[in-house]
Amino acid sequence: MSTTSSKRFEGQKVLITGASQGIGEAAAQYFARHGAQVAINGRKEEKLRTVLETLPKVSGGEHVIVAGDVSQEESIDKIFQKSIETMGGLDILICNAGYQIPSPSEDITLADFEGVMAVNVTGVMLCCRAALRYWLKAGVKGRVVVNSSVHQLIPKPHYLGYSASKGAVDNIVRTLALEYASRGIRFNTVAPGAIVTPINDSWVKDPEQYKAVASHIPMKRPGESSEIADAMGFLASEESSYVTGQTLYVDGGLTLYGDFEKNWSS
Repeated sequence: MSTTSSKRFEGQKVLITGASQGIGEAAAQYFARHGAQVAINGRKEEKLRTVLETLPKVSGGEHVIVAGDVSQEESIDKIFQKSIETMGGLDILICNAGYQIPSPSEDITLADFEGVMAVNVTGVMLCCRAALRYWLKAGVKGRVVVNSSVHQLIPKPHYLGYSASKGAVDNIVRTLALEYASRGIRFNTVAPGAIVTPINDSWVKDPEQYKAVASHIPMKRPGESSEIADAMGFLASEESSYVTGQTLYVDGGLTLYGDFEKNWSS
């Protein structure tokens, strides 16, 4: 976890969706700390104002709130228009907005399934499309980092919509990365494992559940939001200039099949 400040993103303009808490808030802190001007998005403006007040000031201009629902096309147009006009451009898009609804798969409602897909999949597509339209017109070699999940690979029973959405996100990123690589626009994915965020309060705030979650992770602890922000920063930086269409799993080894740490199968 990096807590140092630098100028690695000085002069850069960054839009972060789902920035009112958790990983999105940590990403806003990260990019501002490293010199970027940040536009923070979420549905609830009052939460965004709280985040805004904590962001370090930068030389590139004032940070900006762009509240709105990323699953709605009209809302996306307003979010991007305000972000680009206020900051004077856009260099980096962090697609972080997302949520999940638990349910046995035989009981899941169509409304709940479609709601998760609308934010987690359609929202990513709409944001990427809006960024692409601006970058292609302006001649910007932009960078997109999408926050996915280890569940783009690992099945998650009782969370069918979430698992399906993250599998779709992986393919969106790979498709766009291939389509726009020759134009210098990069797309990558961060896939967190078990992270201490508000979305996981059900086990984070329960000592026994917390211990149980940690026991399944090879590093024996959940991750912090700031550790995901660090990975996003790497993929958005020039340090990853030859990386596109990839998923960086930030999961404490969760995708290493930890149950095989001790050989019981042969």
